[in-house]
Amino acid sequence: MNTIKKERFVFCAIMFIMLLSCYISICYSYDNWELKEYLKTYSPLFLEVNFLLILLAVIINFTVLKDIFINFSIRHRILISLLIIIGSLLTMVVAPRIHKIYYDEDIYLNVGQNIAHLKKAGMCNGGHNLYGEYNCNRLEYNKEPNAWPYLVSIVFRLFDVSHTWGFILNNIAWALSIFIVFMIGYLLFNSRKTGLFSAMIFAFIPEGIIWSNTTSAETSAAFFAGFSILSIILYVKEPELKRLFLASVVLPFSFQFRPESLLIVLPAATAVVLMCPGEFKKERTYFFLLFVLFLAMAHCIHLFAVKNEGWGTSDSKFALKYFYDNFCVNFLFYIKNKRFPVLFSIFFLSGICFAMPKRKQSNPGKKGQIINFFVKEKMIILLWFSCFWGIFLFFYAGSYNYGADVRFSLVSYMPFAIMSGYGASCLSEWILKRYDFKSVDLCLCLLICFCFVSFLPYIRAEKQEAWGARADHKYAEVMAANIPSHSIILTHNPTMFLLFKKNAVQGSIALHEKEYLKELARQYIGGVYFHFNFWCNVDDPSQQSFCKTILSTYKNTQLMTFREQNYKYALYKLEIKQE
Repeated sequence: MNTIKKERFVFCAIMFIMLLSCYISICYSYDNWELKEYLKTYSPLFLEVNFLLILLAVIINFTVLKDIFINFSIRHRILISLLIIIGSLLTMVVAPRIHKIYYDEDIYLNVGQNIAHLKKAGMCNGGHNLYGEYNCNRLEYNKEPNAWPYLVSIVFRLFDVSHTWGFILNNIAWALSIFIVFMIGYLLFNSRKTGLFSAMIFAFIPEGIIWSNTTSAETSAAFFAGFSILSIILYVKEPELKRLFLASVVLPFSFQFRPESLLIVLPAATAVVLMCPGEFKKERTYFFLLFVLFLAMAHCIHLFAVKNEGWGTSDSKFALKYFYDNFCVNFLFYIKNKRFPVLFSIFFLSGICFAMPKRKQSNPGKKGQIINFFVKEKMIILLWFSCFWGIFLFFYAGSYNYGADVRFSLVSYMPFAIMSGYGASCLSEWILKRYDFKSVDLCLCLLICFCFVSFLPYIRAEKQEAWGARADHKYAEVMAANIPSHSIILTHNPTMFLLFKKNAVQGSIALHEKEYLKELARQYIGGVYFHFNFWCNVDDPSQQSFCKTILSTYKNTQLMTFREQNYKYALYKLEIKQE
């Protein structure tokens, strides 16, 4: 190693130490609430810079993708285009366009609304929409990472605030994910057939279709995790500086969708170690790792600031005691053929066990055969799957039968589909060689379609889960349309009404901040309204008492009433006496 290289490595090491010292200093110099206040501003700022760098990196690497596509025949281009179109139509037309996580999805969209209008990340517990101007008086930093709300903020800035744009954004992420799966399958196993089978299997996963027509974070989390792996594969295939730049800006952005998203660094690092170990001898690799750490700074501080959040339980969030029950449920999820096609699981196991037979001309005039087990490539895919499937086995709410938490399975579908696509491709090659059956690919595709058709009723169903909250959301939209513009509504879920472009505040102020309520009554001449909602119906005496106390404390007029099963949803106008 010459002197210049030694100096560069020393400089890089010093920068690493300085950056880590900066992390530690910031985290331990402020209380968690102070960190959250700073993160309201700096988290969206870091995401903005990161996203602009991704756009720049994609432009710089456009010729890379162009060169790959030049090698594709018209037939292959048409096939992947058809798969993307079919996958998009399945999620946009067949799956119901509804929220499924109440009221988290409203929170995600409202955080996006705040980033778009205020350049601050947080959910609003009290705000207004007056004359087209949005503002929030009570902004609370949310424990969930901010990459998904940031993406939502982009479409809100471009097309205005609407639930619809959140759905469309996830539809686009699903379509792009199909393409990402195809590219990874093709590049990793050097087989267009593997890429096409992988894309087809991914496009036909029922839960993926269902959840990609919601506004949950998992679809985009899965897409950017796949985008990270694709950028790493492009880099290890041909270690150019511009490809390293792409990987270095996509990777930190992909960390910031869900708490477990950070695990993508394990298969990404493994890909470099197994397929291009010489890169760790180059100083540029460490400078770009330093760059990744810098771009992820706000997110790392975010994880530190929210580490003590309850996440819905007073018990331990992660523990070995959850493993057995979660493993039984999540393993059988792939076997029972109720919510996930067991055929795909058979292909997955085939991909792990089998090798890809290939014919080649080993000697002039003599046909030979080679077999490629793709051991390194399989290790990358299996590690990717193990990280995003295995992490939830130790999570208290990690069971796919726990409420709507089957959505956690989405982040493991890409590696599953790629391994399954490889397995289907191996099976195809084996049948072709043994029986010389030319239509084997067509038959496998028809078999996949036949197995998938039986899941269409399941995909179309809204299902009973969260029916009460879903009805609350539906009727709240009707109420919002009938409330005067210069009025304010008291509710458990201000984010929902703020997205409907109304003025809203937490209903608790009616009992605990009565002077503030009087001030709001003077300010909003259209009146003060109370939203009798889902939480007023739940089997919780404290919640029911809260709603009844508000109605008994203030003289009121019932304006609208809706019923869903045994739940009542109503809109009341409150009379606030001014003393």
